[in-house]
Amino acid sequence: MHLTILFLTSALLLPAHDGHGKAHAPASAKALKSPLTAAQAKPELGKPLYEKACASCHGPDGSAQTAAAAAMKPKPTNLVDHRMDSMKDGEIYWVITNGIAKSMPAMKTQMSDQERWQIVTYVRHLRGAQKAKDHKH
Repeated sequence: MHLTILFLTSALLLPAHDGHGKAHAPASAKALKSPLTAAQAKPELGKPLYEKACASCHGPDGSAQTAAAAAMKPKPTNLVDHRMDSMKDGEIYWVITNGIAKSMPAMKTQMSDQERWQIVTYVRHLRGAQKAKDHKH
């Protein structure tokens, strides 16, 4: 019982993290807000950008189950993992923009701000689709 309480208390104190449980973005990234209008923030606009820049490692469905991912150490983040729920959009944007050391390239110079925010929207859509699938089972 004490371990369960300790675990639950600890989980509430953890910073936002990716699907590996590691925080990569600075705390200031939590405050970043999407400048996209409703017309620009449609998942279908982020999908082709995601497919071009992200899907080879993170997978078309975000689960990181690709041949490229299997060969990588560390493995790419599973973007549909429940741990992604704790990340703020600004943190996802920051990681897309700045990359993660040698594990993930920065997209700052390859994409516009709008395109990077559209990928954030699409990543959220992928996670939402996974949640809906989980609730059906």
